[in-house]
Amino acid sequence: MLSLLLKSSFLRTDMQLLRTVNTNCWFVPSTSFIHGSSVNKNSCGCGGSVPSAKAKHQIEYKSYQPLVYTCHDAKNMKLNRPMSPHLTIYAPTLPAMTSIVQRATGIVLVTYALLMAFGSLFLSNGVETYVLIIQSLDLSRPSIFLIKICLGAPFVYHYFNGIRFCMWNACKWLNIKEVYSTARMSFIATAVVTTLFALL
Repeated sequence: MLSLLLKSSFLRTDMQLLRTVNTNCWFVPSTSFIHGSSVNKNSCGCGGSVPSAKAKHQIEYKSYQPLVYTCHDAKNMKLNRPMSPHLTIYAPTLPAMTSIVQRATGIVLVTYALLMAFGSLFLSNGVETYVLIIQSLDLSRPSIFLIKICLGAPFVYHYFNGIRFCMWNACKWLNIKEVYSTARMSFIATAVVTTLFALL
C-alpha cells in the first residue's frame, strides 16, 4: 500500500501539463515507468515524443486598430466597381423595358394634362377654336392617322401596363412566365386599341 502511494506521488510530480492541438491527450509523462524502461509514449498510448518545436496552429495577438470609415462611393471607386444600375453592362430585358416605358408614358400624360389645364385657363379662346385651326391645316388622312397614334399610344399603354402593376401589388402574376406573357399582352393590346382609336 505504501509503495503504491509513493509511486502515485512520484508520477504526479513527473507529469507535465502540455497543450496539444491535434491530439486528445493533455497530460503527457516525460518517461514511461513500465519495468523501469524509458519509452517515449504518452498517457494515451500514442507513440512519439513530446514535440519541442512550435505547434502547427498558433494564435497571434495583434494590437487593436480601429476601422477607418469610407463612404460607399469611395469604396466602390477604390475597388473599381461599376456604379449601379449600369445599363451599359446589363442586356435590356422585357420587364425592365416595360417599367421604363411605363414611367415615360406617365410623364407624357402629365404633360398632356398640364397643357390642357393651362390652355383652358390662359388661352383667350376656347379649345374648340384651336381644334378648328388644326382642321383648317387640311392634313392628309395618313398624317392624321399617325398623329392620332402618337397621341393615343401613351394613354393606352399606360392603362394596360398599369393593370399589370396593380396585379403585382396584389401579389398576382409574379411568376416569371406570367411577367413575360403579360408584358407581351400589354404591348399587343396597346397596338390593337390604339389602331382602333386612330381609325375613328
